Amino acid sequence: MFDAAAFDLATQLLFQPITLVMLVVGVIIGIVIGVLPGLGPPVALSLALPFTFDMPFVPSIVLLLSIYSASIYGGSISAIVAKIPGTGAAVATAQDGNAMFRAGRGGEALGLSLTGSVIGGLFSAFMLAVFAPLLAKLAAQFGPREYLAVCVFGLAVVVRVAGASLWKGLAMAGLGLWLTTWGIDPLSGGERYTFGTYQFYSGIKLIPFLIGIFAVSEVFIGAERALTKIEFDASSLKITIPGVKRLKELKGAIMRSSLVGTIIGIIPGEGAAVAAYYAYAEEKRRSDTPEEFGKGAPIGVLAPETANNATVGGALLPTMTLGVPGTPAAAILLGAFAINNLTPGPRLFEERGEIMYAIYIGLFLINIVMMVIGYFAIRFAAQIIRVPQNIVLPLVFLLSVAGIYSTFSSLFAVGIMIAAGVFGYIIRKLGFSVAPLVIGFVLGVIFEDGFRQSITTSQGSILEFFNTPIGLSIYGLLFLTLFGAPIWRRITSMMRRGAS
Repeated sequence: MFDAAAFDLATQLLFQPITLVMLVVGVIIGIVIGVLPGLGPPVALSLALPFTFDMPFVPSIVLLLSIYSASIYGGSISAIVAKIPGTGAAVATAQDGNAMFRAGRGGEALGLSLTGSVIGGLFSAFMLAVFAPLLAKLAAQFGPREYLAVCVFGLAVVVRVAGASLWKGLAMAGLGLWLTTWGIDPLSGGERYTFGTYQFYSGIKLIPFLIGIFAVSEVFIGAERALTKIEFDASSLKITIPGVKRLKELKGAIMRSSLVGTIIGIIPGEGAAVAAYYAYAEEKRRSDTPEEFGKGAPIGVLAPETANNATVGGALLPTMTLGVPGTPAAAILLGAFAINNLTPGPRLFEERGEIMYAIYIGLFLINIVMMVIGYFAIRFAAQIIRVPQNIVLPLVFLLSVAGIYSTFSSLFAVGIMIAAGVFGYIIRKLGFSVAPLVIGFVLGVIFEDGFRQSITTSQGSILEFFNTPIGLSIYGLLFLTLFGAPIWRRITSMMRRGAS
């Protein structure tokens, strides 16, 4: 139900000078970080999060959402001009985008990338505003068993898509869950893995852990890369925005890609890169000239860029309504809620409606501002690719240390960050994915509370975990998500053989 008072308060909060400044700053930072290869949304958000400690919530969440959206878009710039995707979400854009750039159609490719990103972002913001209140009403009926089912769903899907090795994904998810048990047991008051130091009484803090896993480990990984000089023809950097007639011709691809991105954003573990590949493959399948894809097809730029930015609103849906993130970037956004002692979920919709409206409206504004800044700053943004890694990487490390120390005033917190960075570097070198580790770490407290309360109320019966309609539906959806496609392929294959 529309709440006029909450809407008015949200607009007042959004149009305060500090919020508008944070919006513009966030878009600029996001584009810059997105352009730089190897960084991307999780690193950008983890670096920015400590600096939001002293901000009111609305300016801080607007800053983070601006960085999130703009960094996904920024990755397409380096993908197009240098065939070096700044983010994983832009990998699908690189081939056609760079082919267009080398053919002298760089302005068209950059225009399609920016326009698609903005339209995808606006579409997912609209879908978030429509469906978040509905899902929040459903979540109001959740108890411990339902939240346990949601955690199992999120962890299982993330583990399944985290890499080729199932056991590696399981190991990382289990490790993430285990790390959340460190500290004082909230039920018994006993010490768990404190190693004789009071520093661990409150457990491992979320923000140093996330910054270490993402930003510091990326510094170590990046230090191994060859420091090559990147050159490109700057004459093709004049952006050309597609007109209304051109957009009408492309409306089918735009709508399909927007919908694909939003839906995949909702599914835990998938993210922007999966959405971009899926949208690209779908448009290639539908095309009358699929042979042109990979050689400079405009749809090969538009579809993935529309889809990857549409994942932002989709990823926020379970994050805001259930407090369950499906991607590492969404997990970091939960840190902003935690900093302000806010818990995402149904009560937040009921008691602080102005925050929800501020997020909806803020996403619309972010994409509009991104369109303007992207149009005028494209030439400067592309030049950032030429900044040497030996300047970028030390700067990222210094920002990480400064952010953690200024926030916690503790060398122990800095030590946790560096230890997490070393650990993140090691597991990435060994071929483990950090996504299940981070999701497990963020969901650990909810998972443990849900499990302990459920096992207590069910008097030890595991079967009682499935004794609620909502929980049973979630487990059923999990089964379809994990096994539905293989089963369907087998059925259709048997039907084809029977017909022949």
